[in-house]
Amino acid sequence: MSLFIRYMLDISSGHLTQDTQKRLAEDSVNFFIGKTCSLPFAVKGSSYGWFIDVRDAAERSISGQPYPSDIIDCYGLALKLDCDFILFDRDAERHPNLNWYGDRNQGAYEEITAPAAVVREASPYLLNDIKDLFNR
Repeated sequence: MSLFIRYMLDISSGHLTQDTQKRLAEDSVNFFIGKTCSLPFAVKGSSYGWFIDVRDAAERSISGQPYPSDIIDCYGLALKLDCDFILFDRDAERHPNLNWYGDRNQGAYEEITAPAAVVREASPYLLNDIKDLFNR
């Protein structure tokens, strides 16, 4: 991975329990004003959600403090996807591979991809359209 490019997992804050959400909200304010935080990591937050860095098991053990299990689950997915950061966004999609604590009526995101044959058929037309734009 490039030193200049980092990956971020953007998932719904519904993957966090109400207790963890409360702690993140409090700690994002405490971090901003320089007060002691209850969680063993820095939290940057807004009214839309929270931004944290990803820590593996070795990094977590150094702090000596317990991490919420819902955060650990999200870390696991982020590490699997080679992400350095997680954005818990109130408007983001529900991920199908994580526990869900939010609105029970919200379904998990399903990625819909076009069949390869359709993509191959469409791409020459798109390329020709782009060429036409430059030739005008």
